[in-house]
Amino acid sequence: MSDIPQSYITIANEFRTEYIIEKSRFISTIAPVTTEAEAQTFIQRISKEFWDATHNCTAYAIGPRQEQQRSSDNGEPSGTAGKPMLEVLKKTGITNVAVVVTRYFGGIKLGAGGLIRAYSHSAAKAVQEGAKLLIAPRQIVTISIDYSNFGAIERQLQTLGLHYTASFTDLVSIEIYVEPEAVTSLEADLTNLTGGNLTWQLQDVRMVELPYTTNISEE
Repeated sequence: MSDIPQSYITIANEFRTEYIIEKSRFISTIAPVTTEAEAQTFIQRISKEFWDATHNCTAYAIGPRQEQQRSSDNGEPSGTAGKPMLEVLKKTGITNVAVVVTRYFGGIKLGAGGLIRAYSHSAAKAVQEGAKLLIAPRQIVTISIDYSNFGAIERQLQTLGLHYTASFTDLVSIEIYVEPEAVTSLEADLTNLTGGNLTWQLQDVRMVELPYTTNISEE
């Protein structure tokens, strides 16, 4: 089991949200990235889009345990923008993401503390509101059952919160995505439900994308 890749949470797709405080407009854009080159390309694109902004501050974290991290204050006072944005990524644990917070200055200075709070909140808002994915290792199991057993099996899979796909021919074939450590227990459950009237095949272990709906904490 030690060779099984680690799971992690990431953003599902590029997402944008906005926050206004003291007439300053903060536009947060977050996107999935898997390499530093992708992160830099994304940052350059957003910075070009908002070329007339006062600042385009950035942060990204890459790797299952956020092994690669970088941030930029982009002209804001040192430590008031990129670093607090990166802290949001670190504290929430989300990874393989890059975020750009674009600021249009509204004429009222926020002070160092105000800037830290504004950039932290802007990054956290994007992380919380954007759709997220759990990228996780799953043992792929294929079972074949009679139609008469499908209802009970489907209810059990739904109760367990397992993702699956079914195809229907002369038998029902179900491909199930299960945590590797739960395979033995699942086999016992389904064998019991069908009275042993099923065929069970272990496929490979894959990293799969699963919807992630649990709220992750802000700042």
